[in-house]
Amino acid sequence: MILISCLALLAPFAAPLAAQAIEDDGPYLVGWQDLQVQDTFSSQGQIKVRVFYPALSAGEDTLADAISGPYPLVNFMHGWLGSADGYDDLCTHLASWGFVIVSTDTQRGLFPDVPSYARDSRALLHWAENAAQDPQSWLSGMVEAGAPWGAAGHSMGGGTLPLLIGIEPRIEVIIGLQAAANDAGNQAVMDYRGRGYWVAGSVDSVVPPRTVHDWPLRAQNSERNMYFKVIGMGHSGCGDSPPNNEPLAGSEQARLHRRLVAGIFRAEMRGEEDLYQEFVGSGMETEPVKMESRCYRPAIWASWDAGNQAVNVGGAGRLHGVLDLGWSFQTAAQMTPFGLLGIDLGTATPVYHQRLSSRGANEVSLPVAPGWFGQTLYFTGLASGQGAASRLGNVAAVAVP
Repeated sequence: MILISCLALLAPFAAPLAAQAIEDDGPYLVGWQDLQVQDTFSSQGQIKVRVFYPALSAGEDTLADAISGPYPLVNFMHGWLGSADGYDDLCTHLASWGFVIVSTDTQRGLFPDVPSYARDSRALLHWAENAAQDPQSWLSGMVEAGAPWGAAGHSMGGGTLPLLIGIEPRIEVIIGLQAAANDAGNQAVMDYRGRGYWVAGSVDSVVPPRTVHDWPLRAQNSERNMYFKVIGMGHSGCGDSPPNNEPLAGSEQARLHRRLVAGIFRAEMRGEEDLYQEFVGSGMETEPVKMESRCYRPAIWASWDAGNQAVNVGGAGRLHGVLDLGWSFQTAAQMTPFGLLGIDLGTATPVYHQRLSSRGANEVSLPVAPGWFGQTLYFTGLASGQGAASRLGNVAAVAVP
């Protein structure tokens, strides 16, 4: 077993499930404002933006809720011939879970300038962070200085993400929703070391799933690299008016986008890593979604199953690769040839070794052992195979009552 081998090699160097569904609105009221801001970062001039944010009351131009901040900052980019106001529902939902979203409202015409679109979006991220550091700004205290950023885009906006990450290294999480092809961004995606997620519709005739699928195939160096194909969905499920003339109802298309977008950003930017189970693991078993994982560094989750008196633990690595899981009662921080080991090496116990299927992820149920009651277990995993070096994942904690 690889994890046993890892322990032998290194020997000489000696959270519960979410209480409410991800697709349900979060605890924050949401405000929004339409603005034209002056770009002082890259000379883009005046940039139109719609900003969504946690607020003291819901609605347009309401006061921001800085008391509960700062919040992670995310950019959203609309599709071809679209505009920021076509994605209000999705952006409002994300803001309700504690995010500030700058939704770029430029390049709305028939012949968009895509590189300029990427520069607009980069400028808006810098503008929002700078405004949050200004005590006189309505955004004061809303965004942490120096924190990583996220970005998402639909269709043309998704195809602009590669250009954006090519010019802005602080973007560590991207979500391409039915992302269009863009050869100019291929190299940036191949070089990307962050976390990339790609969502396609199985009956999308505008950007067919094979086009979206090309993006994760290029992103072999991404720490997270996952592809989701929603069965029965076309091209517009993430917008405010998803169609009802496709095999999957429009309301379901919108719900699944809320689940994926909010779940991914919460797991990756707010540290709610147990949510991996909800959009990668058993929480997706009954959903009309096919998933493929090609993660350079595995995503690990664990939860307590009271009904079965068991611990559910899983991981997403690389499809057809090997996943090893182990646990300890103690955490640690030890650098190894496989990355940072977050559990105690001396007490680590391997519990799982399996070649993964075409999904690239799996979840197992571990019957509770007598010594586990009243303890917190810490799990991690090692992913290998498919031409990639073995890498250790995050640490997932689960308290056994």
